Amino acid sequence: MKPILRTLLSVFLMASTLVGCGLPAATPTEDPANIVNTAVAGTQQAQALAQATVNSSALTAIPATPTPGPTVEYVTLTEEELAALIDQAVTEAIAATENTSTAVYTATTDDSVTSEEVVYVYDYYYYADYYVEYAEDLVAEYYTLYADLATEMITELNAIETELNQMNETLSSIDSSLQEINSTLQQGAATTQEAIAQLETAAQSAQTNAQELQTQAQDMISVLQADQQGRVDAISNIQPNNIPTDKISALQSAFTFIDTANIAMSDNKLSRDELMSIAQLGANAQVGFQSFGGAGGPNGLDLSQFSEKFNEITTQFARGQIPQARGGVTQFEGSLGNRPTPGDGPNLPGGGPGLPGGGPGGLPGPGG
Repeated sequence: MKPILRTLLSVFLMASTLVGCGLPAATPTEDPANIVNTAVAGTQQAQALAQATVNSSALTAIPATPTPGPTVEYVTLTEEELAALIDQAVTEAIAATENTSTAVYTATTDDSVTSEEVVYVYDYYYYADYYVEYAEDLVAEYYTLYADLATEMITELNAIETELNQMNETLSSIDSSLQEINSTLQQGAATTQEAIAQLETAAQSAQTNAQELQTQAQDMISVLQADQQGRVDAISNIQPNNIPTDKISALQSAFTFIDTANIAMSDNKLSRDELMSIAQLGANAQVGFQSFGGAGGPNGLDLSQFSEKFNEITTQFARGQIPQARGGVTQFEGSLGNRPTPGDGPNLPGGGPGLPGGGPGGLPGPGG
């Protein structure tokens, strides 16, 4: 467009010079070719002005600077909530990167770039750079919490991370091109066509990366759901392998389940091995509570009323609902009362086999 305007300006200056030199005025009958040329020039000028108006409007459409939200303790989120944050950040990164590419095309559409246009593109670039980095940070947090648990989801996030890295590289290329152009402008020189071409190439790569990331990430939530369901199915197939033989051992098995769960959560991470161990202990204890429930149990409890707690807590672990599972374990432990001591027998506290304090075979002990 600028070459067109320069041509029109040159024609105007030439005409003014000719008139000023006293050349004869044109005859009243104008050449039809001149009429056509004038019409074409007028159309080109109108198009140039219209495009300039479009560019001016675009230059005012600056994105709002992203404002970081409050600090989030990711261990307080469920796996699904953390995945939703990743999905949202990836969506924002895609949109911001595509907008950055569009901003580059808007700035270079007239085959030149001004200092104002460099600033304009940078407004979009910073927005995209922020969300790409934010998405990468969230993926890293997911790895920390679920790398040893979520097999399918980790594979999905590895692919998404690869696309984010590529997008980051192309955004860096845009940044480098903008810096080169800005340095040239600061020296008072015009931007070279080579520099503009490099900027446009980087923008095209960024746009391609954004589209590839969108394709890769579109099924992330469904992958998460399938992964979680696979874990639930795995623990549901576990069969008891060490069934309690009385009410005391049933209660002891519940505290073993609780202790194992607390140890697993102590590092704010959960592995698949830990999940399966918790599920196995829960399956054993659940059978004990079902078999030896009823009134008059240890601590005066009806153990049967708690039999579903094991499955409930284990399922929460399998679905990555760690905060809920943590709260459920604490509440369950409080509901069970005092722990049985090692000397507690099957019938009375402190009693051995048969009669209280009795020796082998139920005979009185020494001095009896």
